[in-house]
Amino acid sequence: MPPTQAESVIRSIIREIGQECAAHGEIVSETLIAFMVKAVVLDPSNGFNMDRTLMKSDVQNLVQLCMTRLLDTKNPSLDTIKMQVYFDMNYTNRA
Repeated sequence: MPPTQAESVIRSIIREIGQECAAHGEIVSETLIAFMVKAVVLDPSNGFNMDRTLMKSDVQNLVQLCMTRLLDTKNPSLDTIKMQVYFDMNYTNRA
């Protein structure tokens, strides 16, 4: 089944964030990036409206917010998110 337009956009956003992180010397997994994108979009303080299509400026803002959080390696919340991703990848299928 071919990916929907939304899936294609999400994959390109994840790819762009991964490339930007690599350009800054940080190798970040696509799973962590996807988790961060979801967290940023769902945070009401970031102002994303899920009822409308993301504009180019929205995508740029999303990429920048994710980059800021993923590159802030001294922030304990990033470690917490990494642990959540690890748990999700390793233990959720056991239930």
